[in-house]
Amino acid sequence: MTEFIHLLTIFAIFGLASCIATALLRKVLLRKGVLDTPNHRSSHTVPTPRGGGIALMGVLLAGWFGYALSVPTPIPGLWQVIAGSLGLMAVSWLDDLKNLSARVRLVVQISAVVLGFWGLKNGGLNIKLFPEFIPQIVDYIVLGLAWIWLINLYNFMDGIDGITGVETSSITIGLIALALLLSWPQEYYYLPLIVLATTLGFLIWNWEPSAIFLGDVGSVPLGYILGWFFLLLIAKGLWAAAFILPLYYLCDATWTLTRRSLRKEKVWHAHKEHCYQIAVQNGASHKKIALVILACNLCLICITVLFSQDHPWVSLAFSISIVAATMKLLSSKAIAKSL
Repeated sequence: MTEFIHLLTIFAIFGLASCIATALLRKVLLRKGVLDTPNHRSSHTVPTPRGGGIALMGVLLAGWFGYALSVPTPIPGLWQVIAGSLGLMAVSWLDDLKNLSARVRLVVQISAVVLGFWGLKNGGLNIKLFPEFIPQIVDYIVLGLAWIWLINLYNFMDGIDGITGVETSSITIGLIALALLLSWPQEYYYLPLIVLATTLGFLIWNWEPSAIFLGDVGSVPLGYILGWFFLLLIAKGLWAAAFILPLYYLCDATWTLTRRSLRKEKVWHAHKEHCYQIAVQNGASHKKIALVILACNLCLICITVLFSQDHPWVSLAFSISIVAATMKLLSSKAIAKSL
């Protein structure tokens, strides 16, 4: 009971801090005129402050910094991920304001990923995805590319009110549930709990109709942080859980960008072809779309927690079928009526 009260207190403190910080930041952004003005590729119609990730990530990283200082030995890679997140925030904020080149963004992302791997390796974790006979460098290359892809798809998918808040909350709930079920050390549920609380505090302001947008300054480092969590799962042998928890974002982004690439389109340009964007064009509200994705994610959490440890391949296959059905629903022309 004492531990539960402690967790509830942490959740309340960081959730409230994130909510208040977002409210204060919104006033500053409005005063400075830092607005996301709608265009033909937008899913919103009213100029809205962008850069809310400064508040969310500011409270989140302050909490992580304090936690790292309070324990004798922080979880492997924590200090490096905090540093990498700050670097990504700085570059992403400049991108929000001035539209930096893709090359500059990619160089910083690669640097942050290398720093993250170094922290994990230096902390004694063996990140092994493939069989032992395959060289370790192959694991690092494949997982490094996957990490960079996750960072970018998290940015690509943040296109309607509430969607990234729902996705991040779902993933962190799954991480917390796994850590508690398997009796892992407290940092494995304290750290995602802080992410969950700060995300929900921000989501209050980002729910439809959104009063503020996350911006690259929030979505990019969030993708980076979640990628680090997934590597921790892989290090513990839970590779299926690492793929299942973010599966909706992974599938929607990868499927859409693959189709655009096959058509020889510039995949890094903004567009409105993700399944959730098609749902908006077909008349569904942002709120209802986010709730559909939440329902999908709750199914993925249950599969992750109950089955992925003992039946990884079956769990992954079943999860893919659930996500495919969700994407089909969101892409259907009957979406507005069905929702």
